[in-house]
Amino acid sequence: MSFITTDLTEGDIDQAIKLARANYVELINKFVKPHGPTSSLCIAQVEAEVREYLLDALTGCYGGFAEVVLARDQARGNLVGFLIVLRGNDPEDCGISYTVVCATHRRQGILREMLRRVQGQYSHIGLSCNVDKVPYYEALGFHITGSDCAQVAMCCGTDKPDAMMGALDFSLNSKIADAVASFQRVHGAKAKGILSRMGEIQERRFEYVEGYVNKRLSGLSHADAL
Repeated sequence: MSFITTDLTEGDIDQAIKLARANYVELINKFVKPHGPTSSLCIAQVEAEVREYLLDALTGCYGGFAEVVLARDQARGNLVGFLIVLRGNDPEDCGISYTVVCATHRRQGILREMLRRVQGQYSHIGLSCNVDKVPYYEALGFHITGSDCAQVAMCCGTDKPDAMMGALDFSLNSKIADAVASFQRVHGAKAKGILSRMGEIQERRFEYVEGYVNKRLSGLSHADAL
């Protein structure tokens, strides 16, 4: 059993990062395979973003625009899921940046309960997810609004195509920069070619997701749109 809370502690951040690392393939807005050549870069990006947004939720260090909903194991109090909310310019709007439920605690209604906390506070909730997750979010009240790189953009509540959410700039993040430098050292002269090939894969994925979205918006079911 688990319980839902918004009480975040410093110790929760490390637990959340471990959960994010274990599920980075589901979280990052790129098409990646587990243990692929750019996995280290993807993991570094997810870890850095989760850490900084949770620090803002805990301390308000970036203005306090991030919030978090947590799921804890009732017996031990360990973190088994989290959901990061980024408030919008309109106080009724928000975007969900990351949401994770531990693999051992899925299909127990945890995601539904975490989302219920957010749905009770905001009238517009935006998020992006991988194609395979779309039916799960549709069952939770979300609908497709478009494509977002390698993921599908979805919305719950009032449609607001121009809604703007708070976000941090990670282009100068030291952890991500260190991961890039390490990647280049490990792969040497091959690093540029690897990134080029991965870029081509991403472009093909973007086209696939856009095609899937267009089929769904035309009325096809998830299965028929694949």
